[in-house]
Amino acid sequence: MALWVPLAGAGQMQDFQSQGEGRASPQSLSGVNYFASQVVSLLVDRTARDARELREPLVQAMIAASVSGSDQGFEVLLAEVRRSRISFAALADLYIPEAARRMGEDWLADRMSWLQVSIGAGRLQSLMREIGNAWFADRANDAGCGVVLLIVPEKEQHTLGPMVAMAQMRRFGVSVCLRIGLSGDELRSLLETRSFDGIMISVATQARLPEVAQLIKGLRSFQTPTPPIIIGGPVISMVEDLTSCTGADYAFGDIGIALETIGLKSDALYTLRRAS
Repeated sequence: MALWVPLAGAGQMQDFQSQGEGRASPQSLSGVNYFASQVVSLLVDRTARDARELREPLVQAMIAASVSGSDQGFEVLLAEVRRSRISFAALADLYIPEAARRMGEDWLADRMSWLQVSIGAGRLQSLMREIGNAWFADRANDAGCGVVLLIVPEKEQHTLGPMVAMAQMRRFGVSVCLRIGLSGDELRSLLETRSFDGIMISVATQARLPEVAQLIKGLRSFQTPTPPIIIGGPVISMVEDLTSCTGADYAFGDIGIALETIGLKSDALYTLRRAS
């Protein structure tokens, strides 16, 4: 299970941490948000399948609808979702990351423009947010299995991958506080007012590692003892010893390993079994 997925991302998205944030009614939504809510409403059925093998028509329909934004594209995708009867988990863990990966490949191969990929990523983010909200609704009475601070550093442009990671952790019952591009003073204030079981930092490129090292140095000075700090993101495949060059405690590309390392895995698995 990937911790966070590389993608040529859309605009930055701010805090999606609040568990009190209710889901809007279809009448109050428009465009992609209405589309996302419709997809999620089809996945509420507990008889949905959680097949690990991707259905190619659904992947293609998701890409087409995300990029075009047309009513016809959304109708085709909704039809595929109904036909496939996939689960929340399959959509979040498999289909959205695969659609994002293929859009990124199409951009690199000049089959899509940067604008198309950015718009498509934004629509996938909207869908991922709706899934996260639905999981919150399902877990409203759960005590929770820990709290994680998920940071996307300043100047990083990727956001869909961290949102995938956030949705996966929320499905496990872990509360996630996502913060994007906060300054040192803002992070200091956050750590002074809240407690976290772990801090995860998503990094896309090797060029950002010096800034990440400074960020981690600051985090350690803000709070003693500092929660375990974990590096993840696309940079995992680019650098062998991320802990040495950044000062992080760990570097992982898997949510399960990351949660187990900070002592949340067993609680998370218990919550996941209750939800299945």
